Amino acid sequence: MVITTYAKSGLGLLMTGSGIPPAYCGVGTGSAAEVTTLGSLITPFGARNLWSERDPSTVNEVNWIFNYDSVTMSGCNLKEFGMGVSIASGANDLWNREGFAAINFDGTNELQISITYQIF
Repeated sequence: MVITTYAKSGLGLLMTGSGIPPAYCGVGTGSAAEVTTLGSLITPFGARNLWSERDPSTVNEVNWIFNYDSVTMSGCNLKEFGMGVSIASGANDLWNREGFAAINFDGTNELQISITYQIF
């Protein structure tokens, strides 16, 4: 099924304001195998953050930027992050989850996560 350019643009706008758009990003230390039915981070680290910038200006794309300060990330052995609708860590509502090798934070580094959804 083909989606028209108008529909793609509309979907992008819906994800930035109308309906229930994803707005929070959580980070985690989980290293277990991903479970497709889980819908949340394996091991959340702290609370989810609200986006600091959301940009729908590129056609058929929406970009969210999340910032974490050095105090929040101190002691985190980051292995996963994901974006969802709720601020609650175990809400089982993630739109995406990314897992990777560990990044260690020692209290001197900040983190910025940029997530872009492209609508095809």
